Amino acid sequence: MLTPIDCPCGTGHPYQECCGVYHKNPGTAPTAESLMRSRYSAFAVGNYSYINATQKLGDDKSLIESDADETGAQTIWTKLEIHSTEAGSIIDNTGTVTFSAHFEEGRHKGQLTERSVFKKMDGQWFYVSGDHEIRHNPPLKHSQAPKAGRNEPCLCGSGKKYKKCCAAI
Repeated sequence: MLTPIDCPCGTGHPYQECCGVYHKNPGTAPTAESLMRSRYSAFAVGNYSYINATQKLGDDKSLIESDADETGAQTIWTKLEIHSTEAGSIIDNTGTVTFSAHFEEGRHKGQLTERSVFKKMDGQWFYVSGDHEIRHNPPLKHSQAPKAGRNEPCLCGSGKKYKKCCAAI
């Protein structure tokens, strides 16, 4: 797990004094927004055990760390924007946070926008659901780049076949 100097959540605070505190002590985020920021940072640094510890999804949909490591190795989280927060304060028991998380995968850039729902249970905030939309930008084109055959691995590094990745755009 990579430990950044500045916190990935975008507060401008050092990681160890911001989301790093919550990562060391799951269940201590005081508000829905602080939990959302710390979960984003956990994805950014590859701390998938924290993700599992801070969610209560129906049918025990735990994030399997081996799957997350494989996906996370291809995704670089670059920026978090908080659009709105409804309730979710220290005195509330529910809250929602709407945000956009920007990312890069190979030569692709994209944005995940989500309205996350949080619930406080026994004094601890949990992520319980969310509605999201993912937008990908066209891949960066390099005129000097070698060409790939349709069934060869994509040159962007996504691990997909060229015809299912950059050629599909």
